[in-house]
Amino acid sequence: MNLPPSFWNQFVEVWDKGGSLMPILAVLSLYAYYVGFDLWFRLREMLPSRKDAKAISRVTAQPEKAKGRLRSILSYCLEAKSDSKETRRRFEEARATDASFLGRRIRFLLVLTSAAPLLGLLGTVNGMLLTFDGLSRQIGRKMDLVAGGISEALVTTQAGLLIAIPAFALAHLVSRRRYEWLYLLRRVESHALQGCHQVKETR
Repeated sequence: MNLPPSFWNQFVEVWDKGGSLMPILAVLSLYAYYVGFDLWFRLREMLPSRKDAKAISRVTAQPEKAKGRLRSILSYCLEAKSDSKETRRRFEEARATDASFLGRRIRFLLVLTSAAPLLGLLGTVNGMLLTFDGLSRQIGRKMDLVAGGISEALVTTQAGLLIAIPAFALAHLVSRRRYEWLYLLRRVESHALQGCHQVKETR
């Protein structure tokens, strides 16, 4: 899909009006969305498509049919399925590891997201300083400086908000997927421990 030249002209014009903070905002935006979508796709790969009780019971009974992270967790935790205490300890270890890793990444995403409107606010301050500098001049490029300062103040604020608002929504969705994953691990652990008790009873 080729964008019309007028779009690029408008984009370049807005970019120039934003001043020196626009490249920083662009890099921050790319990095924040990279972290967010990396978490999203990672969690989508980790979570199975069906999470009902029958599917979980079937996967727990046949861990080789699981995929990705769930398969490696089941293989590790069910090595000691004859010992329910050891199985529980291994599930808690795996759950704590994933909770810690995903929690750190989500907090980092929130830090990047929170930095965008703050950078926009910094651009607002820079723009207002340029505006006041232009107003203080008696001759020369007075109106150009005033107009440029106001443009920078508005454009950087708008850019910071446009980056932050969707990124906050993405962080919320990723956080919900993290909760679903940890809840799934608890359900898998429950089914696995039931299997351990059945093994003991048959002995």
